[in-house]
Amino acid sequence: MPSRPRPSLSKKPHSAGWPRELSRLFPQARLDEPLSRHTTFRIGGPADAYVVADSLSALRSLLRFARRERVPVFLLGLGSKLLVMDGGVRGVVVRLGGEFCRLDFGRGASVRAGAGAPLARLLGECAGRGLSGAEPLAGIPGSVGGALVMNAGTSEGDIGGLVRSVKVLEARTLRARALPASRLRFGYRSSGLRGRIVLGATLGLRRGSKVDIIERVKKLQEKRRRTQPVRSFTVGSIFKNPPGQSAAKLIQDAGLKGTARGGARISRLHANFIENFKRARASDVLRLAETARREVRRRTGIELELEMRVVGEKKVPRQS
Repeated sequence: MPSRPRPSLSKKPHSAGWPRELSRLFPQARLDEPLSRHTTFRIGGPADAYVVADSLSALRSLLRFARRERVPVFLLGLGSKLLVMDGGVRGVVVRLGGEFCRLDFGRGASVRAGAGAPLARLLGECAGRGLSGAEPLAGIPGSVGGALVMNAGTSEGDIGGLVRSVKVLEARTLRARALPASRLRFGYRSSGLRGRIVLGATLGLRRGSKVDIIERVKKLQEKRRRTQPVRSFTVGSIFKNPPGQSAAKLIQDAGLKGTARGGARISRLHANFIENFKRARASDVLRLAETARREVRRRTGIELELEMRVVGEKKVPRQS
């Protein structure tokens, strides 16, 4: 079965009044914010609280508050590889904005990219400066931070191959420090960053022809438009490709293209994409993913592994 979403609250907060105190300390906080507004799937129940942290000092203050009140914190990027369950997420959901969206280009062929910066803007600014290396990220939705954690990429390459160092915030001390690429374990859709608070990264690029770079980006974007449902509400690939295999082909060979459960449907264009075509619920997506996994296992003996992350609660807890 698909990985079950882990409960997002391991300890009870000190008091039920913490959202009110949070709103006093962080006036920009939104309570009971629907996370369907913040995911590319357009699916997901409410967060108890949603806050955009625009600076490192604000993020530290927020984390200190959460620690004091024993409230869990979930860092959200652009929600492009995330299925939020229908019951939403308990605690505080934090989005990195402001200074975390900066792109600082040095004199050499490198860039310091904040975790909150969209990949599309990173790619566009690199191309505009004649800096090559980030082209394989063309058309991938999401933020730099999310891309680093899951080592986002395509058959053309991944972001891990560009990393010189990653800046993280130590959860215990709240001190920022840089981890060299040699300390990280970038692999296929994986890294040594899961569970860490990623603030940004320094990426190494190379000089190239601006015209050639832009042309390559256009070709890769056009390829994605031809082969993937980029105009639909999706999270990209649902399953990782098994070694030497294509998850899309395995699902297609099982005759599942176009199969629907509720408002979710396996794409007719690319079988490893599930589309929210009619106000789908998270439960619809998980039922459909399980159908695909079960049929592929039955036909081939291959066990598909989820690539998207599943978080949150199945049901909204009752208010006491």
